[in-house]
Amino acid sequence: MVHLRILFILAGLLLLSGQAVAGQASEAARLYREGERLVYDVTWLGIKAGSSTLEARGMVSLNGQQAYHLVTTAQSGPLISKFFRVDDRSESYLAPEPMRTLRFEKHLREGRYRHSSQTFFDHEKGVATFRYLDFGQVPRTITRVEEAERYGTYVIQEFPMVPGVLDELSVLYYVRTLPLTPGTMTQAKVFASRKNWELEVKVLDRDTLETVVGRRETIVVEPLLRFEGIFQQKGRVIIWITDDPERIPVQMKSEVRIGSFVATLVSREVGLPHERREAPEGQNR
Repeated sequence: MVHLRILFILAGLLLLSGQAVAGQASEAARLYREGERLVYDVTWLGIKAGSSTLEARGMVSLNGQQAYHLVTTAQSGPLISKFFRVDDRSESYLAPEPMRTLRFEKHLREGRYRHSSQTFFDHEKGVATFRYLDFGQVPRTITRVEEAERYGTYVIQEFPMVPGVLDELSVLYYVRTLPLTPGTMTQAKVFASRKNWELEVKVLDRDTLETVVGRRETIVVEPLLRFEGIFQQKGRVIIWITDDPERIPVQMKSEVRIGSFVATLVSREVGLPHERREAPEGQNR
């Protein structure tokens, strides 16, 4: 089910990017301000493996700075959950001018594996502060972070980072600000897995698809993943995004040892109300 997480994060990377062509960047920015929620069904060998969501919740205030609040989730379906439950959520706070990540959160439950962390980005000092919860003393029955904090302790580490980097969720916010022309490749600087990386995105071709948002011309791209952990390259990942100002990721395919995972857009909502305008306090700069 790690591939389920790869698919929804990669979708988020493409969803949360804009369009650099003159006159179209404002349309993408409008979606981030007003809120957009995309829902995907994820299948494997024709079996529904789970679902994922991608949300742009508009602008919030984070320690006195304005930032886009970006959220993505992934859950395994009832059948898969009997054997390997997945319940993941990642959140990114992205400053728009200049574009840079202020904070990134990741909360995972995948089978017996649990993870909860926050990364704070100090772009002036070039330091990323990684804060994670040690689940060593937390009972296996505890899954909610609020409950786990009563048993576990937080570990804080600092790592050098390249100023202006993006996180693993918001990076393709940057990618979609670039013209995507078949036969070209683009790169982005990312801090993930406690290291600095470069994500390469290869633009393959154009294709026409019937989608939940109608018949659309799409651009086919292939992220060339260099990250560790969830981004370790174990097979090709192909993404279809609409060739229009909205740049909607309508389909994703991740190859695995047997078959492939396919994520298909099944619902899109825009102009959603925001639940909060002030982000939780943290040590962001």
